[in-house]
Amino acid sequence: METKKHELIQRTLDYFLKYGSKNVTMDDIASEFGVSKKTIYSCFKNKEELVRDCTQFLWERFLEELDKIEVKDPIRKIILIYQKVIEHISSIRPVFVFSLKKYHKESFEDYDLYKVYFRDHIVLPLLKQAQEEGKIDTEVLLELFYQVNFDDIGERLWQLKFFEEYSNKMALEYFVIQKLKGIVKVDYLDLFLFS
Repeated sequence: METKKHELIQRTLDYFLKYGSKNVTMDDIASEFGVSKKTIYSCFKNKEELVRDCTQFLWERFLEELDKIEVKDPIRKIILIYQKVIEHISSIRPVFVFSLKKYHKESFEDYDLYKVYFRDHIVLPLLKQAQEEGKIDTEVLLELFYQVNFDDIGERLWQLKFFEEYSNKMALEYFVIQKLKGIVKVDYLDLFLFS
């Protein structure tokens, strides 16, 4: 049963990412994947549970990818992390997040909790490490820097319809690298040569 449930989560997530969760019914899922609604309901008590499980799987899969980044320098690691972030954002249609926000409040709250985890346990510790290593000026308020520059990066890229005109590389350059260059001390600007 767990294997079937996991398979349904994986496949349904891809479907939700294309069409949004509001526009996809349990009948659509059953028809698309050639399973009965009874099978789906034996794994999930309702659509909300399926949406929540898909949201959780999306983040867990993303966090697993980040764990594979084995760069020691915190600035370079942030850049590589945001390279992954931008890859994911560019592959998700905004309708997915907007439908979570409007129609699946609990799932959206989960989504937001993962964003907080990402900020507090991944990016801010790396910024603090860079600051402690003397690469970022001690006067920089890192939480404010994050809030102004990195918070809701996906929503901003979607609002600008950035990927319709520009590449992922351009998004990384203008939404991440240039902003980091603004707080990194001159002596450490060579950290950006690899990008």
